[in-house]
Amino acid sequence: RIHTHRSRDQPDGTRMEKVLVDAATNYFKVWNSQDLKALEETFIPDTAKLRDWDVKVEGTAEVVKANGNIFKSVPKIKIEVLKLHPSPSECSISCEIAVHVNDDKKTVLKVVDVIEMTKEGKIIALRAYKG
Repeated sequence: RIHTHRSRDQPDGTRMEKVLVDAATNYFKVWNSQDLKALEETFIPDTAKLRDWDVKVEGTAEVVKANGNIFKSVPKIKIEVLKLHPSPSECSISCEIAVHVNDDKKTVLKVVDVIEMTKEGKIIALRAYKG
């Protein structure tokens, strides 16, 4: 079960909070499946952005391609969602995740993804921070 931090200034169960949590949960499920077509569907058409400690890309096709490159170079990679912190007023969600590289060293990266979304739950931009 994923722990969800509820904002104190928003009543529990707000529609936007549910949209954010559901969309983020779905994104990580799709990411773990490594299905690039399904991954593309989690983003807005054409103009999505992705930035992490190695990559900065603009354009939904480029975002999907960057993820595909990760899957090719680290085929056993999986994300474990630890905590979700929705911010309905900002239409964004911060996600504490553990990235299991599943290499010989059993590498696990602690990462925070900050995901901006539309009101429908499509990803506009994703910024990933390692640490």
